[in-house]
Amino acid sequence: MPNILRDIPIFSTLTDTELKTLQKISIIKNVDDANILFYEGEKSINLHLLIEGTIEIYKVDHKGKEIIMKQCSQNELIAEIANYKGINFPASARSIGNSKVLYINYKKFENNFLYHPAIAPMILKSIASKAMSLEKIISSNLTQDARQRVISYLYENQKLLSKISHNKIANKLNITAVTFSRILKKLKEEGVVTTDKNNLIKANIGLLEKILPER
Repeated sequence: MPNILRDIPIFSTLTDTELKTLQKISIIKNVDDANILFYEGEKSINLHLLIEGTIEIYKVDHKGKEIIMKQCSQNELIAEIANYKGINFPASARSIGNSKVLYINYKKFENNFLYHPAIAPMILKSIASKAMSLEKIISSNLTQDARQRVISYLYENQKLLSKISHNKIANKLNITAVTFSRILKKLKEEGVVTTDKNNLIKANIGLLEKILPER
């Protein structure tokens, strides 16, 4: 595990002794597709860091509809603000495809590493990045119509398009599947996107950039 930990940017400058200490309070788990890391409301005992794969953060509204908050990628901390503030997880997290996640006992991490000069700035940067992502979600829902949100999503998530379903995208953008299908059909007619035999989307980035909403 020490080699794996050293390959993670946030831990890359730790000494061998520090890495051994971190190893003692950590465990790596393989998470299968659609499996849950934690549910909203659960106590935030462990700090989670994604080593490989994709983790989706989501909430469920009072009607039972899922609202996608964020998709975490390699070497990213997951919902660390809950650990930092000592609150229960404000949303749920599940794996999209197979993932590898580092679980760290947060209390022991707090005592040994939270204020480490190499780690503290990166924790704060990660929290700030998530705050900006949340602000962006709120802003786009207030200022962009459904077509603009679809176009922005396709442009910003090109690598995910080959493995994410239309329903997932619609849920993330807080629009109905019917609305998404109608917008996608129009974009296909305009030559902006195509779909393969599995109905997965491929975007023409050049054309997409021309109709991208102002940000």
